[in-house]
Parts: sequence; C-alpha cells; structure tokens
Amino acid sequence: MQVQQTKELEMRPYTGGEIALTMNDVSIIVARLANEGFLVNKVVIGNAQRPTIFLFNNDKCRELIASGKASYQHANKFMPIKQGIFEYLGCRVVWSENLI
Repeated sequence: MQVQQTKELEMRPYTGGEIALTMNDVSIIVARLANEGFLVNKVVIGNAQRPTIFLFNNDKCRELIASGKASYQHANKFMPIKQGIFEYLGCRVVWSENLI
C-alpha cells in the first residue's frame, strides 16, 4: 500500500506555486551556468523536483568531460547520438553530440 501511495504522489500535477518556485530557482541556475561560459538552449520542467537544462555543445562541455565532472551516455537507437550529462544544483544538465 505504501508503494501505491508514493506513486500517486509522484503522478499528481504540480501546483502553480510549485512550478513558479521551480522556474525562479532554474532562472538563477541558468544565469550561473551562463556566467560560467555555458550556452543554455532550453529548460524542461517536466519534473519540478529535478528540471533538465539543455546546453549547446561548446568548449566548456568538453572541459567537463576531460576533467571527469561530466560523463557521456549514448541515446537513441535510430540515430547515433551521445549526450554529455552532469548534475548542477539539483538540475540535470545535458547536451547532445551527433556521432555521424
């Protein structure tokens, strides 16, 4: 029964207040990323507790991979793409690299 209740809580829609707070927090995080030299492409708040920030690939992304602060994951069976990924202040941050 506990698992059922937990799933129901996870699937409930977020309130306007929760989304507004998340958007405010994410706007601050996006500004910090930009100040550090990252190029933000878009933000997805599909999960208000762990938004995803998408970057344009640039030298800063490659520096994170080289330093081990980010890693690659391979995605999409139909088109060879790998994504760089790291966590930043509670957000999932990703960028894509086409392998073709």
